[in-house]
Amino acid sequence: MITGILLSVPSRGGSSVSAILPQAFDQLRRDTSITVASPSNQVERLFAIVGNVDRLFLAMGVVILLSSGISILLALWNSMEQRRRQIAIMRVLGCPKRRIFGLVVTESALIGALGALGGILVCWIGTLVATEQLQSQLGLVITPELDPRTLLVVIVATVVLSALAGLAPAVRGYRTPVSRSLRPIA
Repeated sequence: MITGILLSVPSRGGSSVSAILPQAFDQLRRDTSITVASPSNQVERLFAIVGNVDRLFLAMGVVILLSSGISILLALWNSMEQRRRQIAIMRVLGCPKRRIFGLVVTESALIGALGALGGILVCWIGTLVATEQLQSQLGLVITPELDPRTLLVVIVATVVLSALAGLAPAVRGYRTPVSRSLRPIA
């Protein structure tokens, strides 16, 4: 039983498609017992589908980054309420307001950097597992690559977004009133 045939016909110099190919396809298509497909057309259709999936993954990544930034903002905002007394003690001991502001923004940026590095690690492990499964299940061999420039953009964008998310909690820490925050706990 024959399941496929690759038809290759001579082509003119400088051209990848032969003038005879459309005629040969027409003759083969007249026979209803066989299906004729042009590999280049099928590959173009595949890339049209995969191109949209690529954009979908990019959009999902942006949404995840934004939601992570909001999570960092909320976590630091709530921690400022719990650290109010500690911040007031630091201020009494001579710590300037701008240093407290810088500490909160730095903490936020560090959270973002650790998140970016953790995300890249999970991505790499997931890619290795997926390529192994594709090879063992389908016999499809894919060599995973991580572009260093893309990694740098992801890390920088994540750190910047995290630092921006830390601005509101930093302002809250900056404005913490010393006298009210040091009142005895009843």
